[in-house]
Amino acid sequence: MVSSLFSSLRLAMLIAVAVPAAGFAQQVSITDSRGQQVTIERPVDSVAIFPLPIPEAMIALDWGTQRLTAINPRAQAALMNGVIGQLFPEIADIRTDLVAGNFIPNVEEILAAGPDVVLQWQAKADERVAPMENAGIKVATVSTESRETRRGYIAMLGQILGKEDRAKAFLDWEDKTVADIAAVLKAAGKPRPRIVFIDSMSDNEFVVFGREEAYFAASGLINAATEAGFTEGSVTVGAESLLEWNPDIVLVNYYNDTIKPDDILKHPVLGALAAVKAARVYKTPAIDPATAAGGELAYQWFAEIGYPDLFDTNMRTAVVDGFQFLYGKTLNDEQVDKLMQMEWNGGSAGYADAFGRAR
Repeated sequence: MVSSLFSSLRLAMLIAVAVPAAGFAQQVSITDSRGQQVTIERPVDSVAIFPLPIPEAMIALDWGTQRLTAINPRAQAALMNGVIGQLFPEIADIRTDLVAGNFIPNVEEILAAGPDVVLQWQAKADERVAPMENAGIKVATVSTESRETRRGYIAMLGQILGKEDRAKAFLDWEDKTVADIAAVLKAAGKPRPRIVFIDSMSDNEFVVFGREEAYFAASGLINAATEAGFTEGSVTVGAESLLEWNPDIVLVNYYNDTIKPDDILKHPVLGALAAVKAARVYKTPAIDPATAAGGELAYQWFAEIGYPDLFDTNMRTAVVDGFQFLYGKTLNDEQVDKLMQMEWNGGSAGYADAFGRAR
């Protein structure tokens, strides 16, 4: 399923790469996540991206960092700690002084750097967007609150970079992945597993994802926190809430490199959880599901974790093919292990058999 898709998508990708950029300026009107029209001049030479997950999408669309002028310092640290940093070590040289880790822009430095356009979160626009726009800086906002807004920023980046065909290939890949998973789940008619997604923890206190994220729904999972009435991106709850919800699966966010599945499996209070009893506690792969450039691999991983009897994708092959398509890079076994969190998930049910090298 995955390999045949990439064969057709690669053709579109090669065509897009082969067409040279026009040598003259062209005005393009893009629509950001606010629904606001932003006019830019192409070709664009310099883009600053302040939200954390978006630089990966730009690197994939542009097959490199050559036009990525500035990123968030937290994004740089996360990328350099992972496989993307190994594939593109030049990320270490991208400027991080145009924005603080909390997304507050350094207007003076942005004006001095002069990027053609800045991508910034839509949320908290009064403090994150308005100071730049008041200074005459061109800003396009992004949001990852829904599948539609994620797809929107991929299409918008494609327009900014003059890579519309490549952006469409990414969105076609996502459409096919979501449709294929939905078809399998509809035919099977099984109850949907209930999950808790842990972002951070301190003793008996946990920060969990509260809303029903698009990638949970696309993979056939139910967020127990949403069931309990939460709608925020993240909420703080006690261990008693997790025990009351009693999820089938516990997922631990890969962005937090201090929590291991063992911390949940051996937690002194959580032993009664169904997920703990069945050892269905997993560190998520180091592939951001919130981006429409590669998030499809995470969608498939969630489906494999939720329904191991329904899905049997060779995720190692899918990840290698996916990264070749996205970044034009070939992964080795160690890099696939790192992306798939093989070391972290060694004690989790079925993980080594499903995702290990001997598959």
